Amino acid sequence: MEIEYLQLIKIDHENNCVVVEQIAEEGNVRDYVMAIIERISENAGDREYRFKAEEMTMKSCLNNLVLNVNRDDQSLFIANRLLSKENEAQERYSRITEIQKGILLIGFCKMTDTEYKVVICKADYTEFIEEATGQKKNGLPTKKKIFKSFCGNVTLNACEHTFGKLVTYDVNSNQAKYWYCDFLDLEVCLDDTGNTKKAFGFINSKILEPLRSNHPHEHLRLWNMTVGYMRSEGEFSIDHYADNILGTYQPEDGLDMAPLVRKAKELPSKWGFDNRFNKVPTAITSKFKQEYKLTDDIKLTLTNHIQNLGRTIKSYIDDEENKYIMIKSEEGYRLANSIHHEGADQ
Repeated sequence: MEIEYLQLIKIDHENNCVVVEQIAEEGNVRDYVMAIIERISENAGDREYRFKAEEMTMKSCLNNLVLNVNRDDQSLFIANRLLSKENEAQERYSRITEIQKGILLIGFCKMTDTEYKVVICKADYTEFIEEATGQKKNGLPTKKKIFKSFCGNVTLNACEHTFGKLVTYDVNSNQAKYWYCDFLDLEVCLDDTGNTKKAFGFINSKILEPLRSNHPHEHLRLWNMTVGYMRSEGEFSIDHYADNILGTYQPEDGLDMAPLVRKAKELPSKWGFDNRFNKVPTAITSKFKQEYKLTDDIKLTLTNHIQNLGRTIKSYIDDEENKYIMIKSEEGYRLANSIHHEGADQ
C-alpha cells in the first residue's frame, strides 16, 4: 500500500475552526497514519453504504480528491463540513452525548495499479504537558484510538474512476447518523429489517441446520441460544454472536466449534448482510418454529426461545429400559394426566 495523499486537520470546537496540522517528524507521523489506514482498510466495516442519489456534495468532493483536483482545498472543505455537522449534532443531542474532539485524517491510498482507497477517519488527538519543558502540546496517542472512519474502494483507469464498496466504522455500538448520513451523504444498502431476516436466515441454514442430522442435541441447544439472541432488542454483531455464543458453547458430543465460529464470521461478506445493525425481532418471529420427530406419529414443536432448556426438557429411562421425554408444563401435565386416566378407564 502506498499513500498518495495525506492531510491531518484538527477539528477545533472551542474556537469553531479547523487547523491543518504541521508536524515536524513527518516520517513518524506517516508510519503512524499508515498503521491507522491499514487497520481501517483491512477492517470489514460495520455497515455497507451507497451515496444518496439526491445529495452530491460529498460525492463530488471525493471525486475531486480521487482525480487530484485541488486536494488541499477539498480536504479543508471536508473538515469544515464535519465541524458544522458535529456542531449541529451536539445541539440536537447535547443531553445525550458529547461529540469527541479529535483530528481528521484524509487519505488516498494506492493498493494496486488500478485499485485505490479513500479513507476519512476521525481519531483521538491528545493534549499533554511535555515533561522536559512543561509546555502544553498536542499529539497523536500511541494507542491509535479511532472514533469513526469511512473507507471507499475506488477503481481508477486513466482519468475514469468508479466507487465500489463503501463502509464505515463507529466506535459506538449505534452508528452516529450525523457521520454517515449528514456528513458523508450516505444511506444504508440494507435496512435493519432486511439485515435481521438475512442474518437469521443464513445463520440457520449455513450454521445450525447442517448439525441437525448428526448432532441433533447440539442443534437444539444452539438453535435455542440463537433464537434467544435474535429475539431480544438491541444491536446484532456477527463477532459477538460468533465469539460469545458459538465460541463459548461447550458441546457434549465432541462437536468441533472452531470451524463454525470461522464460518459464522464469513457469513456477512459471503451472503450480503452487515456485520452490525439493530435487530428487528418482529421481522423473524414466524421463523422461530422448529420441529423434532419423536415417533412416527408425534413431533415436538418449538415456537420460541426456551428459558432453562435443560430443566424444561429432560430424558427419562424406566426400570424396563423404556425411554421417555419429560417436559416441564402445567398444561402438558393436565393433558397427559387426562390421557392416562382415559386409558385406565378403557
